[in-house]
Amino acid sequence: MPGSASSPSATGEPPPYARPSIVEDAQRQQAAALLQHVYRWLDATASVTPGVVLGVVPMLVTAIQLYQSQQYLDCRRHGAAVVGLLQQTRFANPALPPL
Repeated sequence: MPGSASSPSATGEPPPYARPSIVEDAQRQQAAALLQHVYRWLDATASVTPGVVLGVVPMLVTAIQLYQSQQYLDCRRHGAAVVGLLQQTRFANPALPPL
């Protein structure tokens, strides 16, 4: 009923079809956590081996752009590729901190 206390416009909440699904919200949170984790690791590593950071920045920027365009699943896939590359780098340089 328009104008009733329970209608979305009266409560200020978006209609159900405009809200993110639980799955989409979970994917968003997982993508954000992955990006934050990689960022923190790179920040801690930058002073030790700046070349490692420079090598993955373009890939990380792409993952961030995917996140910003709400392509959370692709962001997570791209972020996982970044982590894989960083793991390989860690195996070659054991002095780097664990991921």
